[in-house]
Amino acid sequence: MKIKFGTSGWRAIMGDQFTFSNVKIVTQAIAEYLKKNGGRKVIVARDTRFMTENYAQLVAEVLAANGIKVLMPENPTPTPVVSYAIRHYKLDGGINITASHNPPEYCGIKFNPSDGSPAPTEVTSEIEKLIEKIDERKIPLMNLREASSKDLFEIIDPKPDYFKALSELIDIERIKSAGLRVIADLLYGSSIGYLDDLCQTICSDLDVVHNYRNPYFGGGRPEPDETRLSEFSSRIKNLNWDVLISTDGDADRFGILDNNGEFVKPNEIIALLAYHLYKNKGKIGPVARTIATSHAVDAVAHTFKQKVLETPVGFKFLATVLMSENAVIAGEESGGLSIANHVPEKDGILACLLVLEMIAYEKKSLSEIRKQFEKEYGKFNNTRIDIDFQSDEEKKQFLDKFKNIEDYLVNLKIVDEDSVDGMRYFFDKDGSWLLVRPSGTEPIVRIYLESRDLQTLQTMLSAVRKISRYAE
Repeated sequence: MKIKFGTSGWRAIMGDQFTFSNVKIVTQAIAEYLKKNGGRKVIVARDTRFMTENYAQLVAEVLAANGIKVLMPENPTPTPVVSYAIRHYKLDGGINITASHNPPEYCGIKFNPSDGSPAPTEVTSEIEKLIEKIDERKIPLMNLREASSKDLFEIIDPKPDYFKALSELIDIERIKSAGLRVIADLLYGSSIGYLDDLCQTICSDLDVVHNYRNPYFGGGRPEPDETRLSEFSSRIKNLNWDVLISTDGDADRFGILDNNGEFVKPNEIIALLAYHLYKNKGKIGPVARTIATSHAVDAVAHTFKQKVLETPVGFKFLATVLMSENAVIAGEESGGLSIANHVPEKDGILACLLVLEMIAYEKKSLSEIRKQFEKEYGKFNNTRIDIDFQSDEEKKQFLDKFKNIEDYLVNLKIVDEDSVDGMRYFFDKDGSWLLVRPSGTEPIVRIYLESRDLQTLQTMLSAVRKISRYAE
């Protein structure tokens, strides 16, 4: 089976395609890419999944045998910390053994080149070509004791430097003075020892949950979405907590519940934080979002007379404009964001701290901040439907039907369409749009819908359901 990199690295099911044999091959391909481009020093890290320490050791042994020095954190490490370490220690790249928010049976490899961003398509395409030429029997290995004696292996702790960098971006003292009561759900992931340690110093009252390693992630995928976080809704409301903050398996995504226990979609959080950064912190510059992200952040940018930069889905595209355009905030609806002068990678820990900072600045509850935003900008109704497919033919039939979507619409006309990333349709009412695109990391087709009017959104949803019995 061909090894392919998606929008965020290579992911596969352990024991099926994600094997020690394939990990060796992928690592050797990355080593050859690094050597070709003068790379001599990288960070190798891992998340909390099953056997990631074994995979990370194998990766280090292959790299060391290729003459590439490996810096390795002792504990599971968030993806944004890997990105930070690459930039701070001036490394040639980083490899993180993680499948992020995927189910427990998955593992994966994320590769970030020397700028700390997710590897762009041209880099992963080159690595894929190298993979095809590699003979596993010829891949060299060097045990880590020998590598250490040859200065090709070193244990590091990037946490203090990363914490210092965050303290220069976030108003820690203002959060401290706000006296916030916070629940932090670490979802058994890589933010253990990071988000909880930070919150211990800045929150008036802190309840940390799921803060130990569990490779099964409590029986679900480590994704801080509404389904996963809703178990805390009544606790927040009944016991007067201010907010719940959460991160996914490798801490690049975030999830938020407000003081009423309501899940706040990342689409909304991105817009709220853009408003906070412009209004409260005086930031100037464009916002960047993916094609699948709500246009609520556009409305905020226009208020402050700033540009909106749109990219295809995948933070690797946002990273490019984040660096080249110095975007105030770059975000995607799946729960990833970063800001100017930080890492060109999604940072769920940063996102959680920004939410606390916003509450502290506004001196209002998060639910009040949300109401104030809606009063000023109106409602942005949006949703996403994820559809699993068993075969490529089934998926193709479904996508073909969307070419005739107008036949299924009632009192709604298409005024524009594009195929920049999937198929996107703009309609003649209420700023409405619909995007259908296959996932870059899973056997799923995602459908994104948004309208300023709830009834129009329902009309669009009805059309999707008519097109396929799979869209529930």
